[in-house]
Amino acid sequence: MLDIVHAPTRLKAPRYRPPGSSEFKEVTWDFALDRIARLMKDDRDKNFIAKDKAGTTVNRWISTGMLAASASSSETAYATWKVVRSMGMVVFDNQARV
Repeated sequence: MLDIVHAPTRLKAPRYRPPGSSEFKEVTWDFALDRIARLMKDDRDKNFIAKDKAGTTVNRWISTGMLAASASSSETAYATWKVVRSMGMVVFDNQARV
């Protein structure tokens, strides 16, 4: 007889595993989005390149990238591209190439 493994129930709230913990805990969307924004801001502040060695303004952020959905509309893709590029992200791809 075969054991049938059922897919887990879809999550209804974000979950977070604090550093050093082995357990996830349910958190609010405010907590999750604030944490993501804080980590992105900290990384951008630490790794943003305003000028290259020659002094040319480049405004690059190469330590973080964005992977976008391939099935989104042209309008959504354009808005995502504008937001990502406005932050200086150079690494940007969509799942169609993955």
